Amino acid sequence: MKKFVLAALAMVFSVTLFAQGPQRREFKPEEMATRVADGMKKELDLNDEQYKSVYNLYLKRGEEMKARREKGQQPQQVDREARREEMKKQQEAMNAELKKVLTKEQYAKYEEMQKKQQQRQRQGGPRGPQGGQGMPPRQR
Repeated sequence: MKKFVLAALAMVFSVTLFAQGPQRREFKPEEMATRVADGMKKELDLNDEQYKSVYNLYLKRGEEMKARREKGQQPQQVDREARREEMKKQQEAMNAELKKVLTKEQYAKYEEMQKKQQQRQRQGGPRGPQGGQGMPPRQR
C-alpha cells in the first residue's frame, strides 16, 4: 500500500511538472552584462575602468536585443542568412569597441577565448559535446 501511494504521488508530481512546460526566464540585460563583464574580468584581469566599459558595452547590446525581442523580431521571423549577416556585423562592431578598451594582450586572449567558445558550440552546445546535460555527443 505504501508503494502504491508513493507511486501515485510521484505520478501526480511528474504530470504537474510536465503540464507546466519549460519555464522561460525573463531576459535581463543587466544580468547578461554583469555575467559577461565578471567573466572577462576573471579571464583577462580587467581593471575597474575596463570592467565598467565592458559592462556598459554589453548592457547596451543586451538592451538592443531585448528591444528587438519585444518588437517581435525573432530569428524565426527573419531570413536566416540575413540574420546571420546582421549578427556578424554586430559582433564586428562589438569587437571594434572591445579593441579600444582592452590591451593588445588582453584582446589576443579574448580572441582565443572566442575561438574556443565557437569550437565548443560546433561540438554540441555551450558546454561542449555533452551540452552540460550529461548526454553523449550527437551522432552526425
